[in-house]
Amino acid sequence: MKHIHLLLLAFLALFAGAPFRAAAEESFRDKVVLIPVGEDALTSKQSFGFMNRILERAQKEQARAVVFEMNTPGGLAWETSEMMMKSIQPLTIPTYAYVNPKAMSAGALISAACDKIYMAPVSSIGAAGIITSSGEEMDPVMRKKAESAFWAFTRSVVTEKGYRPEVIKAMMIPSEEVQEFGPVKLEKGALLTLTGKEATTRLDDGKPLLAQGTATSVADLLAQEKVDAPVVTAVPTAFEKIGLWIAWASPLLILLGIGGIYMEFKTPGFGIGGIVAIAAFALFFFGNNIAGNLAGYETAALLVLGVILLCVEFFVIPGTFIAAIAGGICIFLALFGGMISSWEWDNVIRGGQWEDFNTVALVLGVPLLKLVLGLTGGAIVITILMKYLPDSVLMRRVTNATVSGGPAGEAVSITRVQVGDRGNAVTELKPNGKAMINGEICEVFSRQGILIKGTPVRVVDIRPFDLVVVRDESPAGE
Repeated sequence: MKHIHLLLLAFLALFAGAPFRAAAEESFRDKVVLIPVGEDALTSKQSFGFMNRILERAQKEQARAVVFEMNTPGGLAWETSEMMMKSIQPLTIPTYAYVNPKAMSAGALISAACDKIYMAPVSSIGAAGIITSSGEEMDPVMRKKAESAFWAFTRSVVTEKGYRPEVIKAMMIPSEEVQEFGPVKLEKGALLTLTGKEATTRLDDGKPLLAQGTATSVADLLAQEKVDAPVVTAVPTAFEKIGLWIAWASPLLILLGIGGIYMEFKTPGFGIGGIVAIAAFALFFFGNNIAGNLAGYETAALLVLGVILLCVEFFVIPGTFIAAIAGGICIFLALFGGMISSWEWDNVIRGGQWEDFNTVALVLGVPLLKLVLGLTGGAIVITILMKYLPDSVLMRRVTNATVSGGPAGEAVSITRVQVGDRGNAVTELKPNGKAMINGEICEVFSRQGILIKGTPVRVVDIRPFDLVVVRDESPAGE
C-alpha cells in the first residue's frame, strides 16, 4: 500500500496550499471592486466561477461597492441566471453596471441585476433573446418554455432593483405587436436594444427608461454616486490562470493518469508509472478545483478509494472482479464529478431538475465528453503499451529486474518461455513477484493469490508484461 500513501500525500499537499493562495490576494475592505466583463468573459463557465468568487469575497470583506465594466456581446444563459439570483441579488453592498461600450444579451441581464446602470456616451444595451449554445433556432415549444422560465427569474430580480420590467422583457422576448418605450418605437417581432442616450431618457414619471445616467469613465460614475474609495481591479491570480488552463486539458490528464496506473500495476516497485499517475491526477483536481468545479477533497478521496480497491483486486483477492468493478466506478464518478460546476450540481443535479432534457444535456454533456475522450485516449495508450513496449530494452529492464531490489540484469524474452514451463518462486507472490523459469528470473502473477517463496509454479498464460502462474502440483520431474 506504499503507492496509496504517496497518492494521498500528493492530494493533501495539493489542497493544503489553498489557504496560502487566498491569503496572498489583496483585501477588498473599503475598496471599490472593478470587474471587467470583456468580449469572452460570459462564454466560459470558468469565468463565471471567477466572478462569483470575487462577489463572495467582496461581500465577506465588506467592499464599498462593486462595478461591472461591460463590453460584452453576451454569453451563457444558465450561468447568467445563477449569477444574477445567487451572487448579485443578495449583495448588501452597492452594485453598478458601467456599459462601455456594449452590454448585449447576457450582459444586459447582468447589468439589470445591479443597483444602477450607467452608460458611456456612445454605448448600447439590450438584445437579450435566448438562443442555443450552437446558435441554431430553438424548437418553438422549447423556446416558449425557456423564455417563460428565464423571464420569471429575471422579472423577480429587476423588479426588486426598481427597473421597468416591460423594458427588460422587450429585450428578452420578441414583441407580438408594435410597442413604444419613450423615444424608441419597437416593431413587431423585434428585440429591444437601447443606445446610451435612449436608455437614460426620463419619462413622464421622472424615472429613467433604464439607466441612471451617462459617465465618461468608472471614476466619473463613482464621483456621481459620491463613492470616495480606492479602486481595485479583480483579475485572476496566477494560480487561477494556470488552473483554468489545466481544467481545459482535463482529457489529456485523464489519459496520462489511466496510462500511469496501468504501468504501475504492471511493473515491480514504485516507478515512473506511479509518478505520472500521481502528477496527472493531482493536476486534474487542482485545475478543476480552481475552475470552480466539484473537484475538492471529496472527489479526490473518491479517486483514492477507487485506486485502493483496484489494489485490493490485484494484490489481495485477485480474480473476483468485485473490488475492481467497485474501484472503476469510484474512479469514474470522481473524474466525472470533478468536472461538474458546483452551481450546476446545486441547481440541476441535486435540485432534481431532470425534466428539462436540454438543460441536463448542457450540464452533463461537456464533462461527459471530456471523460470519454480521456478514457478513450487512455485505452489507446494502454493498447500501445501492451503491443510495443514489452519487447523494448527499457521495459524489459523494468519488468524483469533481478530479485530483492538488486540491479537490473539481462531481461528474459517472453518468447523463450512457453505455457507449461515450470519453475520456482524466488520471492513471495502477492500475487505479483518473481520466479526462476528456464534458468531466468521472470516477472510473474499468481492466479491463486499469495504464494510463499520457493513454491513450485507452472506457467498457464503469457501476457505482455508478465507470466501468469499457478502452484505446480505435478510430481517433480514430470
